[in-house]
Amino acid sequence: MKIGFEVFLVVAREMSITKAANELHITQQCASDHIKRLEKEYNVVLFERRPKFRLTQAGEIMLHNLLNIQIMETSMSRSLAGIAEGTVGGFTLGISTSRAPIILPRVLPRSYQCYPKVNISFTEEDTQILEERLLNGQVDLFIGVNTSPHPDYKIQTLTTDEIILVISAKLLRREFTEQEIRQMEDGIDLKRFSNIPFTQSFKTGKVNHAIQEYLDSYNVKLNVIYNISDSETQILLCASGICAALCPKMLLAAAYRHNQTCKPEDELYMFPIRNLGRELKIELVSHRNAMHPMYIQDFVHILQEELPRIADSMSLEELRKSIQ
Repeated sequence: MKIGFEVFLVVAREMSITKAANELHITQQCASDHIKRLEKEYNVVLFERRPKFRLTQAGEIMLHNLLNIQIMETSMSRSLAGIAEGTVGGFTLGISTSRAPIILPRVLPRSYQCYPKVNISFTEEDTQILEERLLNGQVDLFIGVNTSPHPDYKIQTLTTDEIILVISAKLLRREFTEQEIRQMEDGIDLKRFSNIPFTQSFKTGKVNHAIQEYLDSYNVKLNVIYNISDSETQILLCASGICAALCPKMLLAAAYRHNQTCKPEDELYMFPIRNLGRELKIELVSHRNAMHPMYIQDFVHILQEELPRIADSMSLEELRKSIQ
């Protein structure tokens, strides 16, 4: 990529010629000249200077295309390096903090066995942030939940998950009789839990978005007193008896570990939600223009094999059997 394009990308990211010049270790005049030459070459204005420094429509088009070119150049370099060096290389995978300890221990040993010299870096963020980082070339691929559609995304559904109610026996028995609790095993109606305190993911989270769609469709309002996206922390709060939570089934291992050692009155109950109708799609997302070397392709193949197995092993019935 020619130097003018590289200067443009930094200016577009920083929205400042001064900051871009400092980052590139060139003078402000030099950075400004590169932008002016691009504007003259393409006969367009790339940035509005007043009242606020921002991209024009032409600038937005150039930014979008240059980011795609940057991703393709990176992919090409890796592919050629893979041919030249065999199994040496590296890539960056995005994944949520909650799913990383569930997925990576099952996937990485197989990957390492085939490619011990491939370096894998991990970015742990929510899906919404990872979507942006993929488009900016900061991650090569990511494991997301209900990814927003985009023309530059290649999305593969690896498996599905569902949302489960987690609540302590103490809190449950405060509101319901033993007969009512037994009837909940086939599914609960969240309307009956509107008075119970809840911990819930932040509104920007994809899990929370699926929950909110359900709540809105049935006109249910939860009494949310804590907002935190980490499912294990949510489960620990439930174990303390102060609130309930709505967690993906795949992330319930902490709840079952708690039940193995706790007193009966501190046990956590886990119930499916009746008429939820909104499954969580666990997806592998990459850039449509990226050409991945063989070690990334094989890593993807391992994910495609392991994720359905992980989902099956995390079913409520299987987890109950593993404790008994």
